[in-house]
Amino acid sequence: MSVDNAYVSKRVRNNDNRRVWLTSSFRVEFIKTGIEKAGSINRLARELGYRSRIHPGWSVRQILVGEQPFPYERLLKMTDFVGYSMEEVLRHRTEPARVTVSSTNEALRENGLWCYHVARMRLR
Repeated sequence: MSVDNAYVSKRVRNNDNRRVWLTSSFRVEFIKTGIEKAGSINRLARELGYRSRIHPGWSVRQILVGEQPFPYERLLKMTDFVGYSMEEVLRHRTEPARVTVSSTNEALRENGLWCYHVARMRLR
């Protein structure tokens, strides 16, 4: 989002730095490691602080398939939980436009998470 030519509220500008998009191949591998360590996607979500009673893993699934970015605070918790350094994870930071359906589906297949196949993505 460009701040140069358009009026953008301070809240939106500050929020851009609090949301981290990761490349598809790294994001899927990273979350898969977390799921394996936690035992399930719902347990991983609870470790990250999601508290939904019905499906706590929904937000993690949305991040996994590229529908939404990692909130910075949850990414910090994830790096601690999985044992990666934040610098290592941030090397895989990308722009939202570079997260595509095909790259995500390919990463899901390569990592054995084909069950999360993305039929289509919503426009951001």
